[in-house]
Amino acid sequence: MHIESIGIRISYSKAEHLRKWLSSHNAINQSLSFIKEENSLIIPLNLSEEEASNLLLTYSEDMQFIIGISQFEEKDYHPKNLFEAVQKVIPLNQHKYIPKAYDMIGDIVIVDIPEEISEHNSTIGSALLDLFPSIISVYRKASSVSGEYRTRELELIAGEEKCETVHLEYGIRISVDVCETYFSPRLGEEHKRVADSVKQNECIIDLFTGVGSFPLHIAKNLESVVYAIDINKNAIECLEKSIPMNKLRGTIHPIHGDCREVVKSIPRANRVIMNLPSKSLEFVDIVCDILKPNGILYFYYFTSEKSAKEDMIKELNKKLTKSGWKIKKTLDFRKVRDSAPREIQACLQVSIVPLSEL
Repeated sequence: MHIESIGIRISYSKAEHLRKWLSSHNAINQSLSFIKEENSLIIPLNLSEEEASNLLLTYSEDMQFIIGISQFEEKDYHPKNLFEAVQKVIPLNQHKYIPKAYDMIGDIVIVDIPEEISEHNSTIGSALLDLFPSIISVYRKASSVSGEYRTRELELIAGEEKCETVHLEYGIRISVDVCETYFSPRLGEEHKRVADSVKQNECIIDLFTGVGSFPLHIAKNLESVVYAIDINKNAIECLEKSIPMNKLRGTIHPIHGDCREVVKSIPRANRVIMNLPSKSLEFVDIVCDILKPNGILYFYYFTSEKSAKEDMIKELNKKLTKSGWKIKKTLDFRKVRDSAPREIQACLQVSIVPLSEL
């Protein structure tokens, strides 16, 4: 499609310097293509003829140019992000509500759309499908994470109605059911960090494994044994699908059940992972039954960002002491992510021992 617009004709020898100068003044019409002639270039402008003439009076280089109307070809427009894709459809006074982030899980996108622009759900969904050709389904978050299985309600707003996908994380294939299990792609770096801290031939217990991200990362490169426990049967089934999809050096034992009962029949571990930040304190007593003395605990917790480390050490030690154990050494503290205003999810990595051994 051709569009009539103001342009400036300049010889090729002077064109590049002028182009950069015009660009620095935001004077180029980026939606139109340049016109290439035998010895000159016509640059489309987003100015009137008078505005262009006045602007070029401030240009320091000697040159000969002609300002006039030309027929330019319109560029194929490819938005770079969601905001660019929907800003012309959503009213200006609602632009602040356009989501800046979304979760890509395999070939599924999950987006949090504020109620203020909920009438544009399908527009946003279709825009995300166009932005990412590999995406098949787009869901919006219809509730917060809740319940024993830590799941949320999802509403399909574009694409195919499917819940199962395979997510790639640092080269590891993870089977996920976004409708029936909890999974956050934003924890990929944390999964790898913990796996990198584990040593060869160790025994690890992941008390709340979900779809098994921590065990898969650990067993990928280490000859370790990981007991992966979760009360959500769908999550364990996802892990069982993931194991044969990856070449693992270690061994993973997926176990469906209540961790309080399951741990009675598995050996003591060198390390225990407790990634259930909303309820982890309720299960600290279990750790004292399954972790070897001087073993390492990865304790996840929601806490205030202010004095987070000190608060977590205090709360964990209080629970450990009731079971006759105590923190021996704090090995690491890490903010994992923001979870709410002035609240973070953090990980405290500690070695713990029975009080009798202090």
